[in-house]
Amino acid sequence: MKRYLYIFLLPLLLLNCKKESEPAPLPAIEEIVGKWRLDAVEKTVNGQKVWEQVSGPVPIFTYYLVFRFDGVILGEKGLSWCCSPETLIVNGTSFKIKPKAKVPTNPQCAYVDCISCPSWDLEQRDNELILTSACEFLNYRHRYLRE
Repeated sequence: MKRYLYIFLLPLLLLNCKKESEPAPLPAIEEIVGKWRLDAVEKTVNGQKVWEQVSGPVPIFTYYLVFRFDGVILGEKGLSWCCSPETLIVNGTSFKIKPKAKVPTNPQCAYVDCISCPSWDLEQRDNELILTSACEFLNYRHRYLRE
């Protein structure tokens, strides 16, 4: 009799197990939350700025960016981003990144000597994101598309 009770209770217990949903994104960054794929890198050719398409993962650039609900930047595998900025400027609005949940540690960050910019300038329109890092020692623009 107990065996039948266990057989009946097991599915009920399994149905009650559910994954916690991620909190709602903060309003200042809700438009950029999600996964973005690198599409192009801005280069200067003959004095003109042009976008050079990226056809696949490139060793020196991160192919995917993930912006979490609290602004934390993660890599493709969900691990912390090495040399992450402290602030995001999203369409002209400054947002200080403050983790609201545990940030998964990226073991590769132990081998990286960070020279990162304190902020990234992000221009987001529809499914396109332009990331600009305009530090005096590091200046680049990347175009990402929403996945």
